[in-house]
Amino acid sequence: MLTNRDDIIEGCKKQDPKSQEALYKACYPGMIKLCARYARDADEAASLFNEGMLKVFNTLHQYEGRGDWMGWVRRIMVNTCIDQCRRQAKFNHQPLEIVSGDNNSIDPDIYNRLSANDVMRLLQELPRNTALVFNLYVLEGFKHEEVGQLLGIAAGTSKWHLNEARRLLKHKLDTLLNKEIYSNAI
Repeated sequence: MLTNRDDIIEGCKKQDPKSQEALYKACYPGMIKLCARYARDADEAASLFNEGMLKVFNTLHQYEGRGDWMGWVRRIMVNTCIDQCRRQAKFNHQPLEIVSGDNNSIDPDIYNRLSANDVMRLLQELPRNTALVFNLYVLEGFKHEEVGQLLGIAAGTSKWHLNEARRLLKHKLDTLLNKEIYSNAI
């Protein structure tokens, strides 16, 4: 079994199946989670991961060994997810509504009651474009201008989608919390 990252990468460049399998397995745990944030279900996440890994294998000759290896793979995966979202949906250019901070406050205690699966389900219930902007801004750390460039939208549209995601998530969290309180009272 191959364990040295550099040996695995060199083997993949030579199209060695065992090296490719080792690389695929090494990338899977972290990158499938990333893909799941952009996908509607597990099948779509797996499809995105496979498409991304194909791109990794096809562009591996461009990796020069400098910088963070998983960062390089992550960038390919994020771009793969963005490309898929672009193919599936068109953005509606919405006017920017200023939403006051009070409307987006969430009881901090709710975080103690949520599982990772609850959070993933809530994110997957968001409208696709809104979820995409939320992922890129909040989880990937892009600025609104960068999100706009990636998606071909105005920075203001990115801000609108982020505010909409926050509003919808707050509503979904409130609903979830109210169901939990009601079920515990019975």
